[in-house]
Amino acid sequence: MKKKRWLIMGAVFAVLLVLVYIQFRTLRSFDWSALAQAFNSIRWLQLVLATALIYGAYITRAFRWSIFLRPTKPATPVQMVPAQFIGFTTVAILGRLGEFVRPYLVARRQQLTFTSQLGVYAVERVFDLLASAVIIAVTLSVSSSVRSLPHHEDFRRAGYIGIAAAFVLALVAVAIRLAGNRIAEAAGRTCGIFSRKFGHGVKEKVLAFSHGLGAIGGLSELLLALLYSFLTWGLIAVAYAVIVHAFRLHELARIAPAQTIVLMAASMLGSFLQLPVVGGGSQLATIHALISILGVAPEAATACGITLYLVTFMTVIPAGLIFARIEHVSLRNVAKASEEEEEVLVEEGAL
Repeated sequence: MKKKRWLIMGAVFAVLLVLVYIQFRTLRSFDWSALAQAFNSIRWLQLVLATALIYGAYITRAFRWSIFLRPTKPATPVQMVPAQFIGFTTVAILGRLGEFVRPYLVARRQQLTFTSQLGVYAVERVFDLLASAVIIAVTLSVSSSVRSLPHHEDFRRAGYIGIAAAFVLALVAVAIRLAGNRIAEAAGRTCGIFSRKFGHGVKEKVLAFSHGLGAIGGLSELLLALLYSFLTWGLIAVAYAVIVHAFRLHELARIAPAQTIVLMAASMLGSFLQLPVVGGGSQLATIHALISILGVAPEAATACGITLYLVTFMTVIPAGLIFARIEHVSLRNVAKASEEEEEVLVEEGAL
């Protein structure tokens, strides 16, 4: 597992080096004084507002996780808040190493199995993907301000595809919820044609996802989970618009709020190439979208991209460290413990 992770990290690092090289070739005539001017134009009160919106998104996640726990061991949203802040802080500091800290902390606090909360985590990711895809797709499809952007027809087409993909994803989730065991068996047999081990792994993943979906007790819980998912990503989308318009520069101020959804989509795509602490992919993708799609000068785009990353991804750290202190949690220790639990499950074929 560790060797595989290092290989993946090496590949990601190589891709990032290429992206950085391309970025700096594009920015040969970069004006550092213009970058400083862009940072000096920030309205800091708006960044405080954006941070509050991002914190609100962490809190709505806590509400959603408490809904997922109702069928097994009910918990209040307040009890779920520390795990959200500590978990995302661990990811911000340690990168992918902290990915499973949230389910680990919830399992430990509520005296539940780590496997059960990994199932909830998988379901949470699907709800996140569904909500963010719908918000991005609908905005790209119906917003009149997006029509003024280059390749607006491509955006509209991508929006329609996103809506269709979200709908298909929802149908797949419903099917697994109703017939998880049969679908897992069928998927395992099909994939087992190529490799018995691979087929078994696919089967276990479908079963884990099915068990996670079992955390949704009924229609009311499903609707509440969807509500909190859309609220979470709605807050994040509004935060993006607030951050962009925190700059007093005309080229950023002229960007319509709906157009900032392009930046959120770019950041999400770029996050797949994220490195611990320094990040990388998210900022580069956002900066590239600002320059090539929204027509912002490189200096202003760089300032905006860095600020977007810091506010939406790194501002969780102070609150996370405070919660870790209150809960007597060591970030490195829980990250290591969750990684070891994950490795055990992989060796047992449960993941």
